Amino acid sequence: MGEESQRKTRRNALRRAAGLCIALLICAALSGCGYKYATSRLSNDYSTIAIPAFKNKSFEPNIQILVTNLLIRELQVDGRFRIVDAASSADLVLTGAITDFQAQAITLSTSDNIGQFKIAILASASLEETRTGKTIWKNKRLRGSDFYETLGGRTREQALEEASENLVETIIFECFDSYW
Repeated sequence: MGEESQRKTRRNALRRAAGLCIALLICAALSGCGYKYATSRLSNDYSTIAIPAFKNKSFEPNIQILVTNLLIRELQVDGRFRIVDAASSADLVLTGAITDFQAQAITLSTSDNIGQFKIAILASASLEETRTGKTIWKNKRLRGSDFYETLGGRTREQALEEASENLVETIIFECFDSYW
């Protein structure tokens, strides 16, 4: 009888666990995963955009060129707008400035050598409608960051590229996709 009651107890426990799993799956299915397609909060009236070279207010040379080129490339791939050179022939103008570049030591070795750096690119940007001159979006506190190691691993150049890409993704998301 003892063995039979243990089997029943195990069977009941398995049934309860299976029931709980099924209930959780049903709840997850009914609630959805929360994913939605990103759509622009801008109207379809805008089809062209000009992106003048960002200004560089930091001490990191040529970083504005890297960020501007990445921004143009990402918006070309995105396909929502046709990139034009002249602001006068654009529906929108996206301007910006690199406001700071920071490199901070993150880890030290036992011999007090720096092992890892964190770099951060800080920027401001704004989006203006050319017909009215109205600023549609503005953010003075944008940031992109990444890490690199002094001995092997990722190089400073790789981290600078990744931090710039992070900054560009933030600009595109905040400017065109976020819903505030």
